[in-house]
Amino acid sequence: EINDGSCGTSLQCICEAAATEGFDDSKKSGGTGSSFQLTGTLVESTADGQDVELKVTQSKLLGAVYGGDPKFETVGGMLYPMSKKGHTLEHMREQAHLRPRAGLHAAAMRVRHAMAYATHRFFHDHGFLYIHTPIITCADCEGAGEQFGVTTLLGTDHTKPGIELPLHKAEEPKEEKKLSKSELKRLKKKAAKGKQVESIKPEEVKVPGAVDYSEDFFGRRGNLTVSGQLNVETHACALSDVYTFGPTFRAENSHTSRHLSEFWMIEPEIAFADLEDDINLAEDYLKYCVQYALEMCAEDLEFFENSPYGEAGLRDRLRNVLDNPFKRLTYTEAIEILEKAYADGVEFEVKPEWGIDLPSEHERYLCEKVFKKPVVLTNYPKGIKAFYMKLDDDGKTVSAADILVPKIGEIIGGSQREHRKDVLIERCIESGLDPKHVWWYIDLRRYGTVPHAGFGLGFERLILFVTGLDNIRDVIPFPRWGGNAEF
Repeated sequence: EINDGSCGTSLQCICEAAATEGFDDSKKSGGTGSSFQLTGTLVESTADGQDVELKVTQSKLLGAVYGGDPKFETVGGMLYPMSKKGHTLEHMREQAHLRPRAGLHAAAMRVRHAMAYATHRFFHDHGFLYIHTPIITCADCEGAGEQFGVTTLLGTDHTKPGIELPLHKAEEPKEEKKLSKSELKRLKKKAAKGKQVESIKPEEVKVPGAVDYSEDFFGRRGNLTVSGQLNVETHACALSDVYTFGPTFRAENSHTSRHLSEFWMIEPEIAFADLEDDINLAEDYLKYCVQYALEMCAEDLEFFENSPYGEAGLRDRLRNVLDNPFKRLTYTEAIEILEKAYADGVEFEVKPEWGIDLPSEHERYLCEKVFKKPVVLTNYPKGIKAFYMKLDDDGKTVSAADILVPKIGEIIGGSQREHRKDVLIERCIESGLDPKHVWWYIDLRRYGTVPHAGFGLGFERLILFVTGLDNIRDVIPFPRWGGNAEF
């Protein structure tokens, strides 16, 4: 059997010693994993499970498998890491450079491609512009502080000992010079004439003994981005409907099946829009991706449905997403449902109460047990949401919305953005963020602000949702997590 990866089905090829040129050389291939160039005639197959087969007239061995001995000098499959037998997902992650040859990972990558294409097609057809936001930034969109630093201060030779970092030195006290009466009078007169404009940009704080990033590549500390949202908002305020789709990074040392240190985010931003517009767009987009997967990835979805690592009834679950409008309710209403369930004996690891950031078990209970379909929760407590989300009239909640889906929990998080400058500055301060660190973001409210909204979707979670796989490390080519950055 041969397979070129374009689909999950392999083609059976019939090679005969008397009828196939190159037969003897091809037998010395090493078996599974070897590569061939085959020429022949496509004929109707008499075997079960296939319509056609290739009757080979010429076989050319392109690449043999050298796994026959510990030195990998002999042709053979004995030590080939992806031999034709069942492998655990953990084993395939350890062989990430070879796991695309496994049927499960190949199917996941085909679905991943289809979802990326569907994403671009959906937003293009709806008039959005694709904006490339920076990967290196000096802003922390989520305010979490869990960012990877980018520096050249360590040099290019990682084996060089004794690296000395530039540090801020303690400033020596300056002698105060006593001014004459005429000098004081002149300075007072000068200050009265000129209007002092307070700087909106942050001033460098020089802490003695701390790293002096002014000598670094960017002249200040740079980080890998945790989100492209703040940057893409700059274009929404000029070009209306825009989106970004790119890699993001979080230095969160989490080892759950839902977290990665490097992942991709889809973040649309719509101008002249409120929270309801945002929710409508998110629901339409998610349904579009599900419909596209059912139509264009039918063979791979069937494979996942029958795989021991997949999900029985996968396609029925996906069709349920299409057949029903998403249930919409407020965070407060959801807490009331969860509190009642808890009181009635439903076991949760975390006790539900107003003000908590809902864990996955609560989210999944709502969409899997209570409503049995995707759920949209709105108006979250301001204390558990980001500074840029629009403050509601009650002063306690923000115009945020999370979409929860069966199997995953939260798949989309969005909000109407706070477009009122004074309120945004207050929210920055409440969240422990110096407004001067996002001066350019506040500028958008200073110069011709408009109501706008947007959301973010973790692309890998979308692939988990569509494929029925359980671990996010199995839906990205080279997963990164704490302690692992191989390949």
